[in-house]
Amino acid sequence: MNPADAERARNRALISHLAHRDDLLLLPVPVPAGAQAPLIHPLTVLLLAQLRQVTAERDAYRDWITQDPAPPDDAQLRTHAAEAAGFIARKDSP
Repeated sequence: MNPADAERARNRALISHLAHRDDLLLLPVPVPAGAQAPLIHPLTVLLLAQLRQVTAERDAYRDWITQDPAPPDDAQLRTHAAEAAGFIARKDSP
């Protein structure tokens, strides 16, 4: 195996490990070989920040939807029963 292939294999292994260890979004950014690194456009940074915010909100919503509901306590049950009884009494009276 030549050194370039070994380096690529190490990079792939590192990216794979990071992607599986943490819930992390990795975006490859192609850079032309032999050229100076291009300046990063400010819009790119804003879009990446928005992408991170959207994924955080999606995960929070997913956690909220899948959580077990808390059972109502006795006070809430009594209040709902009293409201239902009052509604039935009003509905039945002429």
